Amino acid sequence: MGSLADLIIALSSDAPAIVASEYPLGTFKGANVDGLDPFKLAALHSLFTAKDFSDLLKRYQPVAEASATGPWLIKFPDELIALLADLAPQEFASTATEWASTDQVQVEGWSEQEAEQFLARVVNFAQIAAFEQKDVFLWIYN
Repeated sequence: MGSLADLIIALSSDAPAIVASEYPLGTFKGANVDGLDPFKLAALHSLFTAKDFSDLLKRYQPVAEASATGPWLIKFPDELIALLADLAPQEFASTATEWASTDQVQVEGWSEQEAEQFLARVVNFAQIAAFEQKDVFLWIYN
């Protein structure tokens, strides 16, 4: 299954409150996305931009953490939020197929359908965050 994780929509200034919370979904908009991790997000980002995966992965470092052993809070780069928010529904299947073929997703064993389900959820959160002028965070707590 990989990491235990939640998507959270909040302001960057909310990061300390998110990290201090034992259950951020009780306070902030969000949803469970167990299995999603920075490697998969950087792979998706790389698909959209054709930028080097290793260079992009550096942008997915924790912006806050409860302790050195976690949980960790990772902010989606603004560029990824904008790209996801603009993704049309008719592009989901082809994007998910490409994403599912990346090494970072294949190692988890996701099918194209699972990649598309994750993609749809992430796109939805990116659209809400863009509309509300907020950020999207990945809260990893395994």
